[in-house]
Amino acid sequence: MAEVLFVLAAFALPILAGAAARLLGRPWWWGALVAVVVMLVAAIAPEPEEGESRLVAGDLVFLLIVALVVAGLAWLGARLVGRFARSA
Repeated sequence: MAEVLFVLAAFALPILAGAAARLLGRPWWWGALVAVVVMLVAAIAPEPEEGESRLVAGDLVFLLIVALVVAGLAWLGARLVGRFARSA
């Protein structure tokens, strides 16, 4: 279940957050910031298995890469809303 929430937080939410930021008249990075925070909480919040720590140094590089992808998807969501708003 945690993996499904992480996938939603990493892919669907950023596009929606970028679109919402654009519709609210905010810059795209507001949506990216919200999406990255939610993604980090979704990645760190699940209870670790017995004997494992919640966050390992190797995870930081992975989370940074995912945060960049999430920010890009938020930009894409804002861009798509801008395109559709101009054409409608």
